[in-house]
Amino acid sequence: MNRKIVILLSLVSSSFIFAQSVEGTITDRENKPAAETEILITKGEAKFSAITDEKGMYKVPLKEDGNYLLEIIKDGIKTNSEKISVKGNSKKNIQLKELPTEERKIEGVTVTVKKKLFERKVDRLVFNVENSVASQGLDAIEALAKTPMVRTSDEAISIAGKSNVAVMINDRLLNLNGQELINYLKTIRSDDILKIEVITTPPAKYEAEGKSGLINIILKRNTNLGWNGSLQTSGNYYGGKATTSTRSGATFNYQGEKLSVTSNLSIGDNYWENTSYNYLTGITDDNYWNTNTKSLSNYRYKGGNVKAEYKINDKSTVGINYNYSFSNPIEQGESKTKVFNENGLLDISSDYRNKNRRNAHNASAFYDVKLDTMGSKLSLTANVMMNNANARNFYNTVTTNTVSTMANPISKYRIYSGQADLEKNFAKIKTEAGVKYTKIKNDSEFNFFNIINGQNVLNTDRTNTFFYNEENYAAYASTSFKISEKWEAKAGLRYEYTKLEGISMNDNSSAKINYGKLFPTAYISYKASDDHNFSLNYSRRISRPYFGNLNPFKFYTSEYEYSTGNPYLLPSFSDNFEFAYVLKSNLSFTAYYNRNKDDWDRIQVVEGDLKYSIVKNFYNEDQTGINISYNYNKLKWLESNVFVNGFYAKSKSYSPDAVSAPAGYGANFNLDNNFFLNKEKTVTLMLGLWSSIPNRSGNTYFNGNVSVYTGMKLSLMDKKLLINLNVNDILNTNRSKGTEYYPNYNVEYYTKGITRNINLSVTYKFGNNNVKGATKQVKFEESSRAGGGS
Repeated sequence: MNRKIVILLSLVSSSFIFAQSVEGTITDRENKPAAETEILITKGEAKFSAITDEKGMYKVPLKEDGNYLLEIIKDGIKTNSEKISVKGNSKKNIQLKELPTEERKIEGVTVTVKKKLFERKVDRLVFNVENSVASQGLDAIEALAKTPMVRTSDEAISIAGKSNVAVMINDRLLNLNGQELINYLKTIRSDDILKIEVITTPPAKYEAEGKSGLINIILKRNTNLGWNGSLQTSGNYYGGKATTSTRSGATFNYQGEKLSVTSNLSIGDNYWENTSYNYLTGITDDNYWNTNTKSLSNYRYKGGNVKAEYKINDKSTVGINYNYSFSNPIEQGESKTKVFNENGLLDISSDYRNKNRRNAHNASAFYDVKLDTMGSKLSLTANVMMNNANARNFYNTVTTNTVSTMANPISKYRIYSGQADLEKNFAKIKTEAGVKYTKIKNDSEFNFFNIINGQNVLNTDRTNTFFYNEENYAAYASTSFKISEKWEAKAGLRYEYTKLEGISMNDNSSAKINYGKLFPTAYISYKASDDHNFSLNYSRRISRPYFGNLNPFKFYTSEYEYSTGNPYLLPSFSDNFEFAYVLKSNLSFTAYYNRNKDDWDRIQVVEGDLKYSIVKNFYNEDQTGINISYNYNKLKWLESNVFVNGFYAKSKSYSPDAVSAPAGYGANFNLDNNFFLNKEKTVTLMLGLWSSIPNRSGNTYFNGNVSVYTGMKLSLMDKKLLINLNVNDILNTNRSKGTEYYPNYNVEYYTKGITRNINLSVTYKFGNNNVKGATKQVKFEESSRAGGGS
């Protein structure tokens, strides 16, 4: 009602100033209202304009009668142009002409086009971040949290219904994983992000590794020369705890005529505290193995990144990218265990203190050359990654006597890769082809000592050296083309051949595995109108084991418990089908089906007075679901994002060591609300929650979970000073709980950390805000495999 009154008053007042006008309705080629279309009427130097409403209606007041030029601009492109004669108030209904094949700039007129919030492309869902007011003034992690289908935390990024997500910047994969990836993305401002692409079924151009697909963050182009920088600091306060987590960082960007440079430094001190239990109860016999644990972790890290690009000429660009990270986390904990079996009751008390040192270097170089004016180009890329890890882990096991031990695991892995990618574009067809070679070398030592009378005595039975070598060869080809104005298709095929060998020196054993696989991809999309988009996608993916999961070392955490890897572990494969529909750019539906074969996970095994965990391929899984994303922005003071993912999962174990969890339904729900407290939208109140109902995968049943958050966001000093204050997990309900199923026993587990905390972050920017520096990253998918193993 208020909006109608304002419009009425404005029309009445304008009628006293302008005695002439042109009004009417604009429709598209299907006679449907053409909303958000600009009407431009000019006479000499005088210009008058208006934007159509949701019904396609417009009204342009004029100062005087006479002859004018009327032009219609849709999505930045001039569609209609005609001369008109105006005398008094004129009515004119217009139908849009077919859009020209090339965009034409209207002389002397700056056209501002507001893109749709969500767009469905043939192989991805696009979230136009620059169009979301609620996504401004954040970092990249917070912007990802508002992206449909994406869920983020301080530890990981995932896509609904999937895991193992990879992140790209400007179509080039980040050479980071785990905490290093999170820390880096926190240095990117959402104001610098043009859009975020969610690619759940990646094309053949990208690595077949990973089940979840890719997230591609597209940064805004460099528009100005100069430099800028920013300083960031943040901290978490945990109520009643003496320790907090802190993070500080700085970024610098330079853009010249030919040289672009970006660098950042960060240092942090993250603190975790967990309480957990693991209760193993026999099904047929009255026996059990129950453990309660308290643990503390202090993850201390520092790192830096520098990227540089040099424009040799209008066609050629070279660049380098270097990342360095160092961490020396300290982990400590204690546990109480009660074991009852045929040998009677055994009470075990154990504690540990681990000191780690990890150095990681990533270096990449690329050369891009444009081949023609159609966008064709050749890209050459080389990567190298080196990681050195060294730890001193102390354990004490107390029963009737005390046994003290020390483990010294040393890991050195090297990853080298090179690739060539060719894009050749024609009028209606775009083709891609490429080759890639990757070599992975991982040498690990596990030195185990018994501490006797204060002296470290080498235990040769528990000491081992493991050598791992892997080579991957890949080639791909794909093509995309427009069938018509409404239909578009894309198809590709990738072939990967892998040779690997693992050698265990302690038991003088080795494993050699060679395999080659084809990975097809196919997409088709139909654009019924600007408001209705449909797409159907298929892709085949592979998930290779982490290095740590292939290592047969026995990592003893007490005299009665250890974990080990499996050198014979095979990769798992998945077939992914999706059908998607986007309505009016703010409502998205995606129905999907995933078929996973030879999935692997850690399982727990009891043998007498020993319990250990080992990674095995043991189940296949089918998952069918639908997810819905909706953005509500009808009110000036509110923007809400709702995401719902519902699915049905069924697993089947083919191993006698594990029993499938019962098939059933699961769901995730996210709600983010942003309340703008002033007209400029520089003061924002945030309130939201995420939750999940019970679900299952493999041999595990996961209980439901929920977490509520609130906060305040301030954007001051013309967006140079950003202050965020968040209260996370207000109700202190976020925890992990579930049940694992085995033939002769079940295992109930529970983990609760200090998830309720207050986070304050402050960012100050200086210099030319339009400068983005060097933005390209280089593909290096294999680096993610070095980050797991437990």
